[in-house]
Parts: sequence; C-alpha cells; structure tokens
Amino acid sequence: MRKSIYLLLILPLLLAVACDRDDQLEIFPEEYFKVLYLKDAGTRDVVMNTAQDAVTEQLHVVKGGAHPEMDAACRLEVMPLADAITQYGYTEGAVSIIPDGSYKLPGSVSLTEESPYCVLDVELYPGEMAQAMKDNPGIIWILPILLVGDGASVNKDNNQVLLSCTLVSPLIGWADGKDQAVTIDYRTLDYPVGLEITRTEINKSAFTGKLEALGEDAVAEYNTAHGTSYSLLPPESYTIGDMAFAAGELQGSAILKLSRTGLTSDEEYLLPVRLVSASSALFELSDDVKYFIVSNPKFAYAEVDPGKWKIVFCNSEDRNSRYWACNMFSRDPETNFCSYWNVNQQTKIGTDVDDFRYPVEGTYPGTCTYTSGRLAGTTIDVPYPCCDGVRKYTNVVVVIDLGETVNIHSIGLSKLAGNVGNLDLKGIEFYTEDQFTLETAAQYKGVDVAKYRAAIANYNTANAGNEWRLFMQWDDIPKGTTAEGLPTVWNTTPAESMNTAAAKGRYLKLHPTASYRAAQNCIEICELYIRKLITIDGEPAI
Repeated sequence: MRKSIYLLLILPLLLAVACDRDDQLEIFPEEYFKVLYLKDAGTRDVVMNTAQDAVTEQLHVVKGGAHPEMDAACRLEVMPLADAITQYGYTEGAVSIIPDGSYKLPGSVSLTEESPYCVLDVELYPGEMAQAMKDNPGIIWILPILLVGDGASVNKDNNQVLLSCTLVSPLIGWADGKDQAVTIDYRTLDYPVGLEITRTEINKSAFTGKLEALGEDAVAEYNTAHGTSYSLLPPESYTIGDMAFAAGELQGSAILKLSRTGLTSDEEYLLPVRLVSASSALFELSDDVKYFIVSNPKFAYAEVDPGKWKIVFCNSEDRNSRYWACNMFSRDPETNFCSYWNVNQQTKIGTDVDDFRYPVEGTYPGTCTYTSGRLAGTTIDVPYPCCDGVRKYTNVVVVIDLGETVNIHSIGLSKLAGNVGNLDLKGIEFYTEDQFTLETAAQYKGVDVAKYRAAIANYNTANAGNEWRLFMQWDDIPKGTTAEGLPTVWNTTPAESMNTAAAKGRYLKLHPTASYRAAQNCIEICELYIRKLITIDGEPAI
C-alpha cells in the first residue's frame, strides 16, 4: 500500500521532467545541443631545450550546451599559416609554423555524459626543430591549433591556442672561470680543463668537441687590460686535447698537456684558449676566452701534512694546555705555543737543578711527578718530554719529529689574535737532524757532578749527542696586531742551503733569537707550516 502511494507521488514529477526535455528539444536548435570549447584558449609561450627529447603541452576541452549528456567527439588540427598571420597580427615572412616532424597532435577523442571534459596532449620535439631554427635566425616559430568538433558544435571564441615556441640550446662553457693559474712542477703536466653544460638539467648525449689556442693579439689584449707583461706560451710546450662529455653528465673536461720544453725557469706565460666546436648540434658554445697563466718554477714545493708530527722535546712552555708546544700544528686558531713568560721564575733554574719532567712509567705520553720547583710533588699528565723550569726566550728549545725526512723549502708562521703578549716572536733559527737523542741528568746525579751539570745545561740547547744543521735564520718576523694576530707569513730556505743536507732531516729544532718585548721574555707561535722541496727545474729533488 505504501509503495503504491510513493509511485503516485513520483509519477507526475517524472512526467514533468520528460515533458521539459521534450520542450528543450523543440526550443534549442540542434547546433546548441553539444557545444565544445578550450578552457585554456589563447596564446601560450613554450620555452624548450634542445637537450629534451619531448615536451608535452596539455589542452583542456570542456563539453557544454543544452544537452551535455549527449556524446560528442573532438580533435585538434593545425591552422593554416595565412590564417594564423591574420588572426594573431603577424607580419608575413616573419613567422613560420614549426616543421611537420617536430610535433604530434592527438587523434579524435570522445566525451560522454560520465566524462564531459578531456585533456589533449600536444607533443613537441625540440631536437627536430633545432636545425630549422638554426638555419632561419630571426624567424618566429609557432604552432597554431584549432579545436574541431566531430558531430558537435565548437565555441568560436574559445577554439584556438597559439603555441609560441622558443628553443634554448644548452651552453658549453668553462667550469672554473676565465683565468686559471697552472704550475708545471715536473718536466710535464697533464692538466684537466674543467667544462660544464648550463641552461639545462639533463644531457642525454655523449659527445666531443674542439678547443684551440689564440695568438699574440689575444695576449696583448689581456696584458693591456690587466697591466701585465706575459709572453705567449710557445706552441712546442703544449697540446690541447678534445673536450669530452659522457651521456647523463653536465661536467666534462679536456686535457691540456704541458711541458717545460722551450720555457725559462721562474717565468710566467699566457695561453688563451677558446671553444670552437661540438660534435652535437644540440649545444651552443660560450664565447668566453679562458686564459691559462702557466709558470714553471725553478724550485717547486708542496705543503707538508702535519699529521705525522709530534713534539719530542720542549724545555719551556706555559702550564696551561692551551699553550703547549704541540698546538703549533693543531691547526686550531684558538690555541698556540707560548713559552712561559714569568721572568721571576727563571731564578729557580740553576746549574744544580734538574727540572726535566721524568715520566713515572718511563715513556711518553704518560704522567710525571714534579721533583722540584713550585709544583714539586704534583703529578700531572705530560704529552711529551719537557721541563718544569722557566727559561729566557733565547734558551727556549723545541724539537719536532716530522715523522719522515723532509727536504725543507720554506717555513710558515702565524700568531694568535687577542693577546698582545703573544705576538712578540721576532727572530728564530731552524735546525735539522737525521736522528735525535736527548741526554738527561738523572743518570749522573751523585755520580759525576760535571756531567750532571753539563746534562742540565744541555736542556737549553739539546745539542749533546746531536749534529744540528742550521739552514734558516729568520730575523724579521712581523709582529701582527692584537685584533688580528699575524696571518701566515713565509720564509724561504736560502739558495745556498736549498736541497743540501742542512735543509733535510727528520727532526726540526726551533730556537728563538729575538723578541719584541725581551724584558717580558715571551715568544709565541700559533701555527707552524712547512713546505717541502719536490723538484728543481722540473727534476725530482734529491
């Protein structure tokens, strides 16, 4: 009974809807039953890269009209060039449709009641456009597209899309800037020249290319611009290899082969180089000229890694571990070596006072108990052989084991900022030895007074049993400022000592000779650097 009542209520409504639909069929002309249009009609700028295989532009088609529930079909087609010129206001001859093989339009697509809209993919192929665009510079390249309805009407105000196509080529250029300093330490050098691809995030091609050297005019132009006087690198001293890029890589290289043939030691030369070709037409080349500043020093050097260094003797240092001698090669700018500065404590060292810190366990690093001085009876950790007393700066000695024999080319020093008392080292001597022995006084105590006192005096020199060779006397070390300390300054081994026994050794002895504040008895080194000699005129140093 209830179902019958519902049916009686709904039936008039169904009849009304059916009558309304029939009325619409009679009211609206058939061309308005199904109307299609492009949601994103108009002009669209498409910027592509020749390294891309394909670019997809999506167009959205919507179905409307009096009867959107009816099925409809649509497709895209290219507008004739003459119509596009008129429609979009181009000048004839200034515009062209992209080549036939450089795009693909989708086939016919149906829109149903369940799917009243669709997305049409237009595929563009940059590689197919590249040659045409290269051969016709200045032309505007377009793809004018029309929406066409198959059995359906199309809104004439929204049935066109103009794809304005711009093609950008990836650029091959220099990876390391325009100027590159290159040093030929040995007789020859294979120098990798860094190259890179920009204006793209992909490179699917493996390809090669050519570089060439420029001549005297380019060198003269550089010298004029920079106030230099370089000579052109002679052609017999170099060859330039091809550039090479691997597929998938944006970084490439070429090898510049250099030799000392025809060059004068300690002279600098200039080699201007440019990019001239690439085996792939997809890439452009940078116009920048790269300048290689080539030098071939008589003495070539390399910095020594301090990782193997250790202190084997220090006879006077501040008790705070921040100022221990080993901080000279910590590469920590907040620590440094500082000799103990309290002059009044110097009186505690005498010819009969053995202030050497003997380790309890017999080896270093370990612990030691002070046997004399103000800390007598105190046990502390000691990282290396050292003394308890306070010595004048002219009696300070530090010995470093470099871990291997080093042929020393030059020494570098820096000083800590922030403490005026720690800037006072003015002069210092450097010595080398192949082996190091430290003679202490304990073995002679109560046995031989003369030898006992001689051993104590040896703490001021560390000479006993050693044959130290003086190779550098540095008398004019800059002081620096409280605010900035002293940046690293270098002193080179004198020519007469270069590559001789004097400048070679495993052990290095530091002996201060002058201070900016002698009365305060302070010398300080924040960091010690060593460069080793590796070649002379390109030949390995002995």
